[in-house]
Amino acid sequence: MILHMDLDSFFVSAHRIKDKSLLNRPVVVVKRNDKEIFQNKKHEVLNLNHGAFTGDIIVNKEKYDKNYFLENGKVRGIIVTASYEARALGIKTGTTLKEALEICPDLIVLLPDYRLYHTLSYKLKLFLRKKIPQIEQYSIDEFFGDVSGWVQEEEILDFAYNLKKDIKDKFSLPISIGISRAKWIAKLATSFAKPDGVYKVDDIYEFIKNISVEKFPGIGKRIERRLKERGIYTLGDLVENRDYLYSWGKPGEILYKRVIGFDFEEVKEKNIQKSIGISRRFDPVFNREEIIRRIYILCRYLSFLISKREINPTFYYLKIKYKSGKKSKAHKTLFRFFSELLLKETMRELFIKADIEEEPIISIYIVVSKFKKVTNLFDYEKDNKLKNLDNAIKKIRFKYGVNAIIGADEIKM
Repeated sequence: MILHMDLDSFFVSAHRIKDKSLLNRPVVVVKRNDKEIFQNKKHEVLNLNHGAFTGDIIVNKEKYDKNYFLENGKVRGIIVTASYEARALGIKTGTTLKEALEICPDLIVLLPDYRLYHTLSYKLKLFLRKKIPQIEQYSIDEFFGDVSGWVQEEEILDFAYNLKKDIKDKFSLPISIGISRAKWIAKLATSFAKPDGVYKVDDIYEFIKNISVEKFPGIGKRIERRLKERGIYTLGDLVENRDYLYSWGKPGEILYKRVIGFDFEEVKEKNIQKSIGISRRFDPVFNREEIIRRIYILCRYLSFLISKREINPTFYYLKIKYKSGKKSKAHKTLFRFFSELLLKETMRELFIKADIEEEPIISIYIVVSKFKKVTNLFDYEKDNKLKNLDNAIKKIRFKYGVNAIIGADEIKM
């Protein structure tokens, strides 16, 4: 049997450990557009957790004052986690802070504390490893556990409730647990266990047949739209359309097998991070020179993360989001030695290629992947010099911080 464990309102729950006055009250954790990174303010790179589920995170080291969410007299910010008391009022992830305060003027608003979240998540993972033979961390607040051959099925509910109690006693964190013989059905079951409960699936088809397709893990807006255009509204409908799903090729076959519980996917720790990226959302900016400057700053941070791992990416990707909601992207493959200068030049090129809309931009996302050792005879001498320069810069940044050396192209004129 497989357990899927999901911490309830994790960020809020983490703050409640330190401040009991937050219990049983509508509380939200709010993130503002992180413009500080573009102002070269002090940031810290955290890597308290290791593995494929999450990379290093970059957080502002400076203290925030009470006016942090105010800009030109307007309230700014997006809810990233809401307590269940806040959710009962209609406040959820993605709600703007302005809307949330209109719903509940007495709402308690907290800033994220990523060091706290990552520390708790890491400690919980170590604890779960002692309780369950095979653990896989799926996200900062989600874990899979395989107890096959370890716990008998007739004892699994008692095991889950005891595990919940142990986690509550040791960490003061509420957690919901879904149970099934199939990995993704267990994850779906957790949504029926929330908040702070346990839900076991015995008959998979009886469980899924009336559930809307968008509720299943991995079915996003695009796939949902495609299915509903075909008249497939529930997972029961999906089961009846095996040939249609298989006509999609491998992705459709994988999805179908996950839905019926015959994917046989193992629970295992994924230690290899397949990509590294960084993104920032900001107030609308039309000036393209300013956007390129911000891309260069993101490149500096991304270069620092890459150099820490001593890896060589060969795939470069950039995505733009516009104020209207439109998106654009571009990518490029390069078999060259990685360097910060190469990253900046490539991302600038990709931005120029991708920027097809004459309207303000609100976010930039850059990512690299396909890490390989390369030998490029044509650019070897140039790239090797840049690599040596990067190594010297890396030593200084490791000692004094990512802002110790910045490029002239990052300075706002």
